[in-house]
Amino acid sequence: MNDFTSDIAALMEPVARMLLGEPNATLSSESELRYGSHGSLSVDLAKGAWFDHERGVGGGVIGLIHDKRGLEEKDAFEWLERQGLKPGREPTPLRPNGKRRAPPTGKMVARYAYYDERGDLLFEVVRYDDPKGFRQRRPDPSKPGSWDWSVKGVRQVPYRLPELVEQISHGRTVLIVEGEKDADNLWRMGVPATCNAGGAGKWGAALNEHLRDADIVIVPDHDPTGQDHAEAVASHLSGVAARVRILDLSKFWPDIPHKADISEWLALGHSRDDLDALIDQAEDYQPPRPSGPARLIQSSAEFVAGFVPPDYVLEGVLQRRFLYSLTGKTGAGKTAILLLICAHVGWEGKKLGDREVEKGRVLYLAGENADDVRMRWIAMAQQMGFDMDAIDVHFIPGVFKFSEMLERIRSEIALVGEVSLIVVDTSAAYFEGEEENNNVQVGNHARRMRVFTGMPGHPCVVAACHPVKNAGDDNLIPRGGGAFLAEVDGNLAACATDGSVKVSTQGKFRGPDFAPMFFQLRSVTHERLKDSKGRLVPTVVASPLSERGRDEVAQAMHSREDELLVALLDPQSRAASQTKLAKRLGWKMKDGKPYHVLVGRILKALAKAKLITFERDRISLTKKGKEAAEQLVQTGGHGTDFVQTPEHV
Repeated sequence: MNDFTSDIAALMEPVARMLLGEPNATLSSESELRYGSHGSLSVDLAKGAWFDHERGVGGGVIGLIHDKRGLEEKDAFEWLERQGLKPGREPTPLRPNGKRRAPPTGKMVARYAYYDERGDLLFEVVRYDDPKGFRQRRPDPSKPGSWDWSVKGVRQVPYRLPELVEQISHGRTVLIVEGEKDADNLWRMGVPATCNAGGAGKWGAALNEHLRDADIVIVPDHDPTGQDHAEAVASHLSGVAARVRILDLSKFWPDIPHKADISEWLALGHSRDDLDALIDQAEDYQPPRPSGPARLIQSSAEFVAGFVPPDYVLEGVLQRRFLYSLTGKTGAGKTAILLLICAHVGWEGKKLGDREVEKGRVLYLAGENADDVRMRWIAMAQQMGFDMDAIDVHFIPGVFKFSEMLERIRSEIALVGEVSLIVVDTSAAYFEGEEENNNVQVGNHARRMRVFTGMPGHPCVVAACHPVKNAGDDNLIPRGGGAFLAEVDGNLAACATDGSVKVSTQGKFRGPDFAPMFFQLRSVTHERLKDSKGRLVPTVVASPLSERGRDEVAQAMHSREDELLVALLDPQSRAASQTKLAKRLGWKMKDGKPYHVLVGRILKALAKAKLITFERDRISLTKKGKEAAEQLVQTGGHGTDFVQTPEHV
């Protein structure tokens, strides 16, 4: 452990006491703090590490700040400095209850006084720079003119309470913000405003009664902590205030910076009229519905009244509010099939094969290879005839952490509009853990994806997944196995068979089972898809296959299998590469290049049927294979009349 790391680790005890409160005295020791009635959260003071055994998560000092405050690394270090806990500086000694004995150091830049209804000073919040921080103090009754830097037991009231009482009596709307500076800025515009001491997460029930029968508008800072604070305050005041609304600035400020507040919005030059217009559009707070009825036992009528009918995006297969995995080996066509479904949902809601599709907005997370997705999407527009500029499908290219971006995605969806379908391509690209076989990490990852089903519109979410190691076609379970499967509502398996791709359920599926769907993969070109030398670059698209189409593709594949099997009677063919075999057979792709990929696929099919074997760089016919090839020559059924198959990859 280097000096800087040691400095960080040394801050674990004061940080833990600030964020978690007092530990379980019975279960704690000099080297370890324990929290919870059973001590399920442990803090190792020597290592500067914590672990929550109930949730299976843990980390160091910065990780604890992220977990409890939602702050990323840079913001977490700033938070430490505001608390006077800059790494490398010896923390001020703590009392047994975790409170600081000494007044803070730093330059005092602002004082915010909290008065009671009669105008008597209760305490002050003091803001410092170098280092940044906030402290609370109260007049020391034993030493007139001095301050006591502990406010334990001091009555907590809303900021600027005497003015609030007057304004509420006149029926004025009151804004609740996160800090005193924001409240003062609003008062300068003639807008009554208040906050609680201590910032986000510190609203107490003692403040509620002061705002009884008031018209309240809560304006949170633009970060997860601010959103959580707004929800908590709204919950406190629901049923106390006459009306409670939440004004989400991000809905009216498209490029709002992270952590921006109402003061920053006003600094852009907005007027009182602009603010009044936003307040008029603020949404009324809707308390969350109870998780269940008051009684545990329900009557038959109550039980069936809770039925929510399936809301299908793709008839009989994909439902809104459900999380699915689409699992397939590399090359099985997962991306092509998902893009096909997206196009049908976002375009006209036209049928996909014989299944109805509900038209809606689509969001596609292209994490594994965004350029490949772009090529396929361009080609698909040409194949299906939709307008890429008008279709209601939206993309987020690149990899990011769900844990950091979920709220930003939620806010941007609110701007774009409700979505019906979200595709995650692929699940592995967004995995934040270290080991995909770790049940806890895999479970956490799947639960993060499930959060998307609660986004505006309650979309269906489909994640493209790689299968477990050495998976057979009858065991296409998503990587992560049972831990991942337990968190999804259904697993769809994509399996290449007889020149087509079969999609069916495997492992788990909530809802009525459905007949397998079949798709055809085709290699196509587009004038926009060229390399740096101007040569066309093929890409792959999918299209639905009817029963008749499947029969034709299967017949074509069988004919090509026969043709290749007969060719292998020639010793030179058995020693040839797949590219040379394609040339011998005259199999070409649309760009004229030898179709070696098809040769490879058919060789695998012949090997699976035990007609050939591979020995080093040579192919050998088995006895069964040689007899079959000779029989084809004798009967003339060696591919001369085969149906031309579409090009596959």
